[in-house]
Amino acid sequence: MRSSFLVFIALRCAAALQLPRAAARAAALVVKSVEVSYLEPDAAAEQGVREWPFSSRPKGVSEETVEAGAVRYVLKGEGEVEWSDYGGGAAGDAPVAVGPGSLVEATDQCNVRWRFPEGATILTPTFEDYRLYGVVVAVLAAGFGYALANAGG
Repeated sequence: MRSSFLVFIALRCAAALQLPRAAARAAALVVKSVEVSYLEPDAAAEQGVREWPFSSRPKGVSEETVEAGAVRYVLKGEGEVEWSDYGGGAAGDAPVAVGPGSLVEATDQCNVRWRFPEGATILTPTFEDYRLYGVVVAVLAAGFGYALANAGG
């Protein structure tokens, strides 16, 4: 009786560890995390989009991980954008063509892959290119240090 109870428990635990069906796994990986729309240049100017900080995307492919609610506005350049869920799953949909005026909004945290044959300029509502920020801070610190060192003479 005791051994049959142990066998029952072992089989019950093994059944709980089974992987879901392949169709269920594939459906769980595909996430609609990005919406792409077009914003007229006049509407973009009225909403202050043209005042956002910019970042350059190199020629070819670049990737970034964005938080839910992130927004990107394509100011210059033509190419494609595709996305996948944050866990690195399958792409959400086929790549979407983007160009000047495209507004890309992330509804969930996801990985975004940009493809621009000639490079592009992307606007974001917040400053996100921290490499450039570090360079600016270093240059300002060096300038103030130089000014302080030479102030006495």
